[in-house]
Formats: sequence, C-alpha cells, structure tokens
Amino acid sequence: MSNFKRMAGSVVAAALVSMTVASAVHAQLPEHLRNYQLAARKSTGDLVGPMFNGWIKNDDGSVTMIFGFVNRNREEVVDIPLGANNHIEPAQFDGVQPTHFPVYSRGGFVGLQERGVFAVTVPADMAGTEVVWTLNHAGYTYSVPGRATSPAYEMSNDIAAMGSLNPAIRFKKDGPESVSREGIYAAPLNAKVGKPIELSAFVQDRGDRRGYEVKTQFFPLGTEWIEHQGPEGAVVTFDNPKITGRERGESGNESMYASGDWSETKTMATFSEPGDYVIRLRVDNFAAPDSQFDNQCCWSNAYVPVKVTN
Repeated sequence: MSNFKRMAGSVVAAALVSMTVASAVHAQLPEHLRNYQLAARKSTGDLVGPMFNGWIKNDDGSVTMIFGFVNRNREEVVDIPLGANNHIEPAQFDGVQPTHFPVYSRGGFVGLQERGVFAVTVPADMAGTEVVWTLNHAGYTYSVPGRATSPAYEMSNDIAAMGSLNPAIRFKKDGPESVSREGIYAAPLNAKVGKPIELSAFVQDRGDRRGYEVKTQFFPLGTEWIEHQGPEGAVVTFDNPKITGRERGESGNESMYASGDWSETKTMATFSEPGDYVIRLRVDNFAAPDSQFDNQCCWSNAYVPVKVTN
C-alpha cells in the first residue's frame, strides 16, 4: 500500500472517530440544547436568550450589572411579559428588563445581540450577589447570571481612548441626568390608542477630547427610540426612530448637535393597543473615532413610562 493510501486511510479513520465522539456528546446534551448555537435560525419559534454584557465597580463599592439579549428569530418580534417567563432574581431587581424583543441583524462582532439594554446596581452591602435573568420562550429556557468575578467582563465609566464618555440625557434641562446604561426614568405620560404623543429629551456630548488628535472637541450624537416594555402583540411606531450622528452632520445640523451644548431630541410615538409601556431612549456618540456598539462605548439610556387608554 502506498504512503498516500495509508495516510488517506488514517485521515478517514480519524474523521470517523471524531464524528462518533461528536455524535455521542451531542446525544448526551438535553434536547433543547442540541440545535443551539450552530443550527440555522428559524423565521419564527426560535429562542430569545438573555445576555450578560459586563460589570462596573463603582466608587462607593456597589457594582453595576449590564444586560442585553439575543432574538434568534429571523422575522418574529417577541413579547415576553414580566412574570414566570421573564424574571430577575433577587426579586428586588426585577421589573426593569425588557418585555419586547425586536429582531436585530448587525454585522461584525455584535451580530444578533442588542447590548446594554438595561442595568441594575447591586449595593456594596450585597457584594458577591449574583443577579440572574431568566427568559422562557418557544420551549427554550435560559438563565444568565450577572456576577462581578471575571476581569474579562469588567467595564469602566472612565474616559475612552480618544476622550469619549457616555453622553448625557435629561428630560428637563435642570432635571436628573443619565450617563449610564442604568439610566433615568421620566415622569409617566398618558396617551390614547392611535393618537401620536410627543416624546422629548435633552442630550449632550460630554467627551473631554482636549489633547487628543481628533477633528473636533465634540461630535454629533445619535438617538434611537425603542419599545422596551409593552402589551403582548402591541406595536409602537415612531416618526423618526433612529438618527445617527453621522446623518446629523451630513444634514447641516452638525453645529447644533456637536457644540457641547444641550440639544433637544423629539419623536412622535403612536400606540396600537391600550396598556402600560416603557420607551427606551438610547443616545450614542458613535460618530467619534473611539466609540462603537461593538466595544460597549459610548452610549446612555433613559426611559419613558407611558399609560395608553382607548
């Protein structure tokens, strides 16, 4: 037998052994895990999974846990009400997580995941406590623990490589300010089904880029209004759901949004069903060279509760 034939036979034999081992391992997995993660995504009926994005140690000894999610459906927007199928433990942190899970299909490292959707802060006197988020949908149940143990997941509120910081958000110019994923909540609003209501906030790029080789001290901010919580099957439409910082610069408004001053952002929201909603406002400075969604820098959240009646 030639050396080539012997080598080819060895390769085939090794491949068969690998396939046998892989099949045995696959058979030992619970049924609901056998088609995750490499299986093709379904149009509907696929899983929605919680994600732990990282943790930040605060100066007072508390720890902020940051979470996101992945909806593996290609088309189905999923609603999972708060309760047995969507809960956080310990219970004192429950209720701030989303119930509405849109479909995302981004390129790059982020892919399907929506990062930094919400955050909770564990007080210093509860140091070491795990914050566990559980989602149950389409026969799949997944729980993710937020824990401040791995340096690989440690994040920072410090200034970025070229001076960027999380943008600031206020609902009133002299009101409370958000510069984090945990964010602030506006005073509750009332609306009617099918009748647009205005949502607004003030935003500011607070980066400190003095001494850095960047084209400008301030960059135009991007904004996105997103349904965070709402009744199952309800639809919220926004007249301008997303504007990027680059679009703002190209539209001739760069001086308005990149001056370092407070600028007002607005949208009109229309609700299809009565019920209680929470709208999330994400404000980013992704137009800056040291800021992008993939590396968790730099954006802040704020939330608007809305009660909708007929």
